[in-house]
Amino acid sequence: MLRDSLSYFFLTKLIISHRSASLIRRISLLSFIAITLSVAIFFLVLFVMNGMNANIKTRILALDPHLTIIQKEKALAPLESNSDMSVVAFESYDLMLRTIDGQFRGTSAVGYDQAGISFWFKQLKDLKSTQQQNAQFSFYDPSIDVDLELQPNEIAVGIDLARSLGLLEGDVVTLIPAESLLLSTMEAPVFEKATIRRIVTTDLYDLDSKLLFFNKEHSIKSLRSSPSKVSGYHLWLKDVGKMDETRVRLEAQGFDHVETWQQKNSDLFFALFMEKTMIGVFLGLAGLIASSSILTVLALIMSQKKLDIAIIKTLGYSSKKTLSLFLMMGLWISLSGLFLGTLIGVAAGYYLQFYPLNILPSVYYDSSIPALVNPVFTFWVVLGVTALAVVGCYIPARASLKIEPAILLKSKH
Repeated sequence: MLRDSLSYFFLTKLIISHRSASLIRRISLLSFIAITLSVAIFFLVLFVMNGMNANIKTRILALDPHLTIIQKEKALAPLESNSDMSVVAFESYDLMLRTIDGQFRGTSAVGYDQAGISFWFKQLKDLKSTQQQNAQFSFYDPSIDVDLELQPNEIAVGIDLARSLGLLEGDVVTLIPAESLLLSTMEAPVFEKATIRRIVTTDLYDLDSKLLFFNKEHSIKSLRSSPSKVSGYHLWLKDVGKMDETRVRLEAQGFDHVETWQQKNSDLFFALFMEKTMIGVFLGLAGLIASSSILTVLALIMSQKKLDIAIIKTLGYSSKKTLSLFLMMGLWISLSGLFLGTLIGVAAGYYLQFYPLNILPSVYYDSSIPALVNPVFTFWVVLGVTALAVVGCYIPARASLKIEPAILLKSKH
């Protein structure tokens, strides 16, 4: 069938044949290579960003509560745990952490009871174990094998917070409420001493740079009157898809301030979406510029092969069929590059999805290069690019309609 195609026959004779003009042949080859590479890189980069976003989402769903119920001004209403969710009561404070060297850093302190701390640390342990099982090369974290038990005046801090202040396990720090900055020089601020029991690594920057855990039953009792105190519940659902349904049900039960993890991390995901969109736009523009050379190829054919086109029309080919002929010649090059590039990009994406490359140093939050292929997105991109290719090839091919065989052949004669 391919050999019987007249457009493929003219493609081999007028463009890729060694008897054709070397300029046309070279531009066609470069156009094919440029389209293939640009499409493959476009899909591969976006699939890698999808994989990184999915990893971030997985870590957030494991460690960040799916639903947060905030009740600051009234006592906590009872909220029973059931088989569909895990409920942990919490207290949070905006504090300043001061080291013995006089360094300060703002932090968001979160307090659970010992059962809540054990539950959260189990979530972290399960997440780390899953990452180590899925990775070809993993960096072992021995701290996840030891349960975190916080005694009175003991805290756990994130690794980035500890690095920024030069803290080590066993160091003593001072916790000062943020509103102490508004006190006059004559007033002494309320503070509390605490010992760092554990430095925790979550691979989430927002947590590692601000995380401070304490046992709310034993620690920070002198700061309970702080205006920054917020109390409520953290909820982890077994089925995240029921998050909105659960939020509506809780609001109907009288819980006014219910926040989902999506609302809490909306800025992060919007930034990731904008980053992926802008990279996709620039890669798409690069591919569009590279594929525009197909217009040059068809324009050169229209200008150098006018006599051949006139002969084709004289032999009985109508203007519409001649237009379709040269349109298909341009599509042979552009669509071949498109489908080959799509095949390479999707194949590489699936390979990275099942076998992530662990080539980045451990200083990064995600030392692997994952990918997540989106077949629906791929289909719509291929469909849209095909439509652009048809329009782009139609514009120069339309010049064949202006060729009048009788006038051209008469002038050549």
